Amino acid sequence: MQLSDPAALPAAQPIREEYIHTSPDFTRVLNHLQELPVWAFDTEFVGEDTYVPKLCLVQVATPQALYLIDPLTIEDIQAFWKLVAKPGKRVVVHGGREEIRLCREWAGQPPAGLFDVQVAAGLTGPVFPLGMGNLAEQELGVRLRKGETLTEWRSRPLTPEQITYAYDDVRHLLHLEQRLNSRLVETGRETWMTEETARQVASTDPVRNQEEERWRRLKGASSLDPRRLAVLRALFAWREERAGELNRPLRVLLRDDLLVELARRTPNTVDELERTRGISHREAPILVEVIEQALRLPRSEWPEASSRDLEAPQAQALVSFLQLVLQHHCAAINLAQPLAATQAELKNLVRQHLAGQTSPTEGLLATGWRRDHVLPLLQEAMQGRLALRVQDTSREAPLGWGD
Repeated sequence: MQLSDPAALPAAQPIREEYIHTSPDFTRVLNHLQELPVWAFDTEFVGEDTYVPKLCLVQVATPQALYLIDPLTIEDIQAFWKLVAKPGKRVVVHGGREEIRLCREWAGQPPAGLFDVQVAAGLTGPVFPLGMGNLAEQELGVRLRKGETLTEWRSRPLTPEQITYAYDDVRHLLHLEQRLNSRLVETGRETWMTEETARQVASTDPVRNQEEERWRRLKGASSLDPRRLAVLRALFAWREERAGELNRPLRVLLRDDLLVELARRTPNTVDELERTRGISHREAPILVEVIEQALRLPRSEWPEASSRDLEAPQAQALVSFLQLVLQHHCAAINLAQPLAATQAELKNLVRQHLAGQTSPTEGLLATGWRRDHVLPLLQEAMQGRLALRVQDTSREAPLGWGD
């Protein structure tokens, strides 16, 4: 199926704009989208006050029209998300993590044919992530007004400025998809895009997130012993569940630093727990119970202690060298360094090398395009078979490979 027909989207022609706030018009738009192989959308939502973001507006772009769909006046907005999740379509977004989450929430499953122009730009260019304004200017020479980012999208009627901003957020998405998809094909990186899209979708899977032990990423967690880590894990899981029940933001219910502090102190009474500032009096009894239950776990069910980062004195120097190697390599092949490998991945590679392990068995560098196109270069550098030197200080990329 041909998803991108350059002749289908003449940039110079004006395009119809419609504000959709009635059920008959909404049904008409859905019928139109059903017929298209590719279309784009964005959302405006407010997430500061709730666990599940409040959806306030859906913007849709097709080759024929731009639509603003008002979910505050249309009851069956779920029908739109079912269409987003329907296989056989390409759905274009920019920075679509929240759109994936919303699709899971409303349709019970993620989008089926996602194409994120922000990811595509990072796989074929030097910067990731690029905001929509910068991306449109870089690729299309178009400047967008971005003055409504923190506007109150729950208020009605929308102001003319909000409406213009909302239309502009999707106006150029299909042109960007054309351009970036062509570049992916030219560079042979279509499979890279498929992998990154799958990873992006998987990152919003609540089951996978639970399995990934996100509680270990909290600042201060690495200093806790295994028994206290069991407490932290239990508190983290309770907070997720309770925030969902109350539809309140995680940070409002219990901040990250308080989770770690309670795991460190392990208070066993309400009075003792409330000596820590910032704890809700209403939640204190259940928190004591959660802590007690975690402390009663047998040693076999405790998490493993967090490994200390870069214990070897030479490790930091090696990581810094790998960062330079990666930076130079990504510049040479027009790839955004943050997508190629994170600093955590480089630290893990160094740690495994110092332990005598030749190749990583887990993490991003162990699979897919990174294993084939990024890992070999880093391994050569670690084995002393690559050298970098200052080649030309007048160039934007002054380094070069040494002999």
